[in-house]
Amino acid sequence: MSSGISHYLLRRRYRFKGYTLIEVLVAIAIFSSMVMLAGVALNQGLLQYRGLAEKGIGFWEYAKEMWIDKSFNSTIDYYVYSRSDGWFPYFKGNNEGISYVSLAPLVGDLPVVVWIRNEAEPNGMRSLTYYELPISTKSYEEIERDDILAYYKKGKSLKLLEGVEGIEFSFYGYDSLDQRYEWVSHFDGSRKKVLPSSTIISYNHNGQKGRLIFGLNVNSLLKTYYNERYTRQ
Repeated sequence: MSSGISHYLLRRRYRFKGYTLIEVLVAIAIFSSMVMLAGVALNQGLLQYRGLAEKGIGFWEYAKEMWIDKSFNSTIDYYVYSRSDGWFPYFKGNNEGISYVSLAPLVGDLPVVVWIRNEAEPNGMRSLTYYELPISTKSYEEIERDDILAYYKKGKSLKLLEGVEGIEFSFYGYDSLDQRYEWVSHFDGSRKKVLPSSTIISYNHNGQKGRLIFGLNVNSLLKTYYNERYTRQ
């Protein structure tokens, strides 16, 4: 019996000494399948990453338009005073850019003075850049100083358009002198006494025409009595 057990153990040890050809082929097939699946998964992952990256770039361009639209929609009738024109809502617009006061800052929660500037690029193209500074209690003269001396560049900024040509601004609003609504290329709150209703920024990019259209939700006339109530010498 002892001899039989020894013979059985010997056969069992010999049986597990190596792998058969079939086992080796099966292992190779499994390994090849795993490599192939890993390659497919990697390729799909790269394609998904590329898709997300492209969507991310597109979303950023879309987000910038959403942001500037929010900034326009949050414009307020911030009244300022000058000796020549009395009290008026601050808004200036011409082909060099736009300036207004908004409750939607890029950073923080304080109202800001916004400048959207039509600027030259080194390659001869144009760009449209958004700047802002906290308004605090700035007077008309202080805002004008920030504009003339380009102090707005010390604040937060955002490139809205790059590598474009033919940037033009148009404003639709009420002319209190002529008592009618009209489109103009220059708009000044000191003359109009109200804010514009709409603003269009036109431009050319790679031979294609583009437009940014914005509307103002606020155009209150409640502060027009400031000249009677808060007279200044």
